[in-house]
Amino acid sequence: MYVYNLYETFSTLISLERKIEMSKTAKKKASAKVEQTTAPEAPEAVETPEAAPADDGSQITIADLQAMANVIDAAVRRGAFGASEVGEVSAVYTKLAAFLQKVAEQQKAAEQQ
Repeated sequence: MYVYNLYETFSTLISLERKIEMSKTAKKKASAKVEQTTAPEAPEAVETPEAAPADDGSQITIADLQAMANVIDAAVRRGAFGASEVGEVSAVYTKLAAFLQKVAEQQKAAEQQ
C-alpha cells in the first residue's frame, strides 16, 4: 500500500511537471507569435537536430529525481514505511542522493570551465 501511494505521488509530481513544461512551451510560442507580428523580419535558418527524442513523457529529469528524493524523505519522516521496509527505502534514497550530489558537482565543474 505504501509503495502504491509513493507511486501515485511520483506519478502526480511527474504529471504536474509535464503540465508546467507544456504551459511554458505554450507561453513561448505565444510570445514568439506576438513578436513575429509586431516586428516582421527575415526569418533565420534554424537547424533542428533530426535525432532529438520526442518528448513523450517517458524521460526522467534530474528535477524528477530530486522530487522523488524529497518524497522519500518526507514519507520516511512521517512514518509511511514499516520498520522492515525502512532499510530498503533508505538504501534507495542513499543511492539517489549520491547520484544527485554527483550530478550537481559535475554541473558546477562544467559551469566553472
